[in-house]
Amino acid sequence: MARRRVAILGGGMAGLTTAWELSSGDCREQLDSITVYQRGWRLGGKGASSRGPHGRVEEHGLHVLLGCYDATFRVLREVYAELDRAVTDPACPLPGWRDAFVPAGAVGLADRHDGAWSHFVTQFSSNDALPGEPGAEDRRLTPVDVASRTVGLLMDFHRAVSAPGPPAEVYLSASPTPRPARSDLGALLRGTGLTGFAVALQGLTRAEQLASGAGPDEEVTRRLAALLGAWRDGIRGVVLADPALRRTWQLVDLVVTSLQGMVVDGLLTANSYDAIDHLDYGEWLARHGAAPETLDSPIVRGMHDLTFAYAGADRTRPGFSAGLGLHLAGRMLFDFKGSIFWRMQVGMGEAVFAPLYEALVRRGVDFRFFRRLDHLGLAPGGSLGTVELTRQADLAAGRARYDPLVRLDDLPCWPHRPLVEQLADDPGDQLESHWWPGAGTGRETLVAGEDFDVAVLAVSVGMVPHVASELVRASPRWRRMVERVGTVATQSAQLWLDASESDLGWSGPPTVTLTGFGDTFETWAAMSHLLPRESWPTSGGPRSIAYLCGAMPDVDPGSADEVVRHRLTRFLETEVGSLWPKANGRNGFRWNLLWDDEGRCGPDRLAAQYLRANVDPSDRYVQSLPGTGRFRLAPGDTGFDNLVVAGDWTACGFDAGCLEAATRSGVLAARAVMAAGAGARPEEQSA
Repeated sequence: MARRRVAILGGGMAGLTTAWELSSGDCREQLDSITVYQRGWRLGGKGASSRGPHGRVEEHGLHVLLGCYDATFRVLREVYAELDRAVTDPACPLPGWRDAFVPAGAVGLADRHDGAWSHFVTQFSSNDALPGEPGAEDRRLTPVDVASRTVGLLMDFHRAVSAPGPPAEVYLSASPTPRPARSDLGALLRGTGLTGFAVALQGLTRAEQLASGAGPDEEVTRRLAALLGAWRDGIRGVVLADPALRRTWQLVDLVVTSLQGMVVDGLLTANSYDAIDHLDYGEWLARHGAAPETLDSPIVRGMHDLTFAYAGADRTRPGFSAGLGLHLAGRMLFDFKGSIFWRMQVGMGEAVFAPLYEALVRRGVDFRFFRRLDHLGLAPGGSLGTVELTRQADLAAGRARYDPLVRLDDLPCWPHRPLVEQLADDPGDQLESHWWPGAGTGRETLVAGEDFDVAVLAVSVGMVPHVASELVRASPRWRRMVERVGTVATQSAQLWLDASESDLGWSGPPTVTLTGFGDTFETWAAMSHLLPRESWPTSGGPRSIAYLCGAMPDVDPGSADEVVRHRLTRFLETEVGSLWPKANGRNGFRWNLLWDDEGRCGPDRLAAQYLRANVDPSDRYVQSLPGTGRFRLAPGDTGFDNLVVAGDWTACGFDAGCLEAATRSGVLAARAVMAAGAGARPEEQSA
């Protein structure tokens, strides 16, 4: 059998994971070449970051890894182990993956009550597990697993609030400084049927294990639903009479309503949540009796904000598939390893994509930078025939390849613009934009059977209509996918401030990530731990870093940057005071808090910060709107011979816009490449 040549079109996480899997073990022995084609000078897609003035980290937005990202951590652990920097690069300050990623359990939520904002922080407990253990990504978390663990959580909560003395790691208060929940809630929980529900659920679990695939017994289902309803209704009135317990009630109501809905909708013994994926998560909760105050709670709102789950960025149109919401909540809350969040100690570019690039180069993967994908052409018979590219820049005379990384304090990093000393001419720094005005230095056409045998389309779904219009016209499935899988523009801001978080009036943990706040920039992360990694003056440099992000309405690309600047100005002048009460003076926001080595005044100091309008088709966030999951394409099910797809927009079992979805999709894409008839429909592959 001839060894195949693989062309990977796109160097985001999905494309790089595909290359990693294909260059591993026996797979590499069956392939002649693996080539990654990337526009511009950086890898990482929506996760790309680089170093700007003063060596500051400049991201597309806020990125954190969840403790349930087993595929992502498995790949990264393999990458760092193979690099073995302690031996091969002893000067590098991040020799291992545990140096690049650290647990972070403080999660904040914002609440608006009677017109005023308040905030509370939950310190999630940790465990001794590590994400990314071999085989962890393939272990399914079934609905009955989620239900069982949810009951365990409620029983643990019951014990915590009922025990004498302050409960450990149960923080639910209206203050930015976490305080224990009121212990008298324990009395409300006693004798309300929780233990009976746990016993009934355990019996259902055992029955399901004995008779796999059988639906729940009607009597058991009735009993479970009745127990849950009585437990919830029995405590609601008492809890709502005490404002200090309002948020506790919202959490309990959310958990119990989710369990009741799973029981009533027959999900406990189902293989998936597909039966409710046509509903919005909030709509599904309302169907099963969630209280209005729960539906408008910071918990539900925060879930939507973290996933930019608003159609057209319109906050009056929240949309997140109910089944996916349950699945991801179960993964996040009940399947995390080590910590619910893991924070990067540098930018995404240095923690994820520079190590991946270095390890892949060592494995012999070829990278062709400055290659803009223009068009995929079909051949007779339903296969991919050609890939047309624009070459954006030529290498300087005598150079065999482009070396994209620079070292800052001995750490491999991505520069904020091309390294022109390696190029024949300076192509400018707009190469990553879909609207790049340059003509390029030439055209390249890759021909199937001559230059590649299998192609992996690893661009964002927003780019598909632009680069694969011929495929979209030829396939109703591709057309439906493009029309129905939603995307949304996002905005982000990184602020370097001449004040610490406490000086700004924040009294909670200094490493918090808080969401559900405001109507413009809904999420804030305190990122001051990055200051020592940047290259600021030894005295007089900034004292804190704040990352802000949120969904953004569609605007003209030419004015997008100015729109973000205007929205950020309004946010700082009218909203941020509720978050940082000491940031305001007599005349509103104290603009001199923003660090600016050029000494500008007022809003002009924003010129010294880093703002992004992610409106490019490649940068738009992939949404999981209700009823759209069925329109996603599986990596190996494109309908076209020799074409595989990869990205967080594909059907990969973790169908949300996140790094884990991209990684899982890359794993599946690699498997599809190695299967006979890559790209054919499943029935054709088995023929």
